[in-house]
Amino acid sequence: MWSDKNDSSVSKVVISDAAVPFVARGGRLFPGQVISTDPGIENGEDVLIVDRKERPVRMLKIYTGQ
Repeated sequence: MWSDKNDSSVSKVVISDAAVPFVARGGRLFPGQVISTDPGIENGEDVLIVDRKERPVRMLKIYTGQ
């Protein structure tokens, strides 16, 4: 699924504990569910979604709506 937990080429987004089960099942990620992000994430970029303990949840393509 993911090549390496420490792969720095993939940006990460940390999400709230409450959002993990929903996002893991394919639900949308909303701004209020985001705890932190790597800097420089661009619209359309594939990112690794992780929980607060850095455990992978899923990969998503980020769209800012702008």
